Amino acid sequence: MKIIQVTDVHLGRRGEVRFGANLNERLDRCVDHINARHGDAALCVFTGDLTESGETESYADLGSALSRLSVPYRLLPGNHDRRANLIATFPENGTDGNGFVQSVFDTPEGRLVFLDSLAEGRVTGELCDNRLAWLDARLAEAAGRPVYLFLHHPPVELGLTILDPLGLEQPQRLLDVLMRHGNVRYIFFGHVHRDIAGTVAGIPFSAQRGLHARFMLDLVGDEVVEQAPPAYSIILIDGQRVIVHSHDFLESWPLWSPATGERVR
Repeated sequence: MKIIQVTDVHLGRRGEVRFGANLNERLDRCVDHINARHGDAALCVFTGDLTESGETESYADLGSALSRLSVPYRLLPGNHDRRANLIATFPENGTDGNGFVQSVFDTPEGRLVFLDSLAEGRVTGELCDNRLAWLDARLAEAAGRPVYLFLHHPPVELGLTILDPLGLEQPQRLLDVLMRHGNVRYIFFGHVHRDIAGTVAGIPFSAQRGLHARFMLDLVGDEVVEQAPPAYSIILIDGQRVIVHSHDFLESWPLWSPATGERVR
């Protein structure tokens, strides 16, 4: 099974350039790239910060771009989003009955669970009692089948001095639920604008840097943004195997054939 993860789209005003990039154009190129190479994907998951400031017009632009996407998709909110505007523009995306943008997607390889970690008005994320209770019930329903979890905020400190305080608040509350059931095989998130992998409570995780600018790696505390090729993840799930490829899709440098040593672009 193939799943595509896209994160941190940050759509703002049409034509706006931030950190040297037009995010609307990047999203269009991303959709084109996925359509051309991954039409066989079961789902494309957008893990938050869909817009820069949650404006209705930005969600309308997002909907226009995604109308061309050839595979089904699910959208999750990030701290830059506004839940009400997201739901109003994408009512078919699914909510959990309590007004949160949470849902599941069952596949032959297991259950995908999508968590809403948005805390309105804050950069940090939260999972309140209602959201955790919903998750608890969905994990119980899976009855031991593998579960793969998607959310925006990291539920673990990543060694990034500036960004770690901006992750999920009280992450242990989430981890306690996951460990009680023991069937979550992998956690996928965004928010930190870097490609990172590791484990937390014995569960593998990966962060995807996404479509916006990248935070430079600095473990001592300086927050610096650099422009980098945008990327999405190709997630391959097969039995006990989970493989995650981070794929740059706006390569502008020359390409060379390893067989002939000749330049092909």
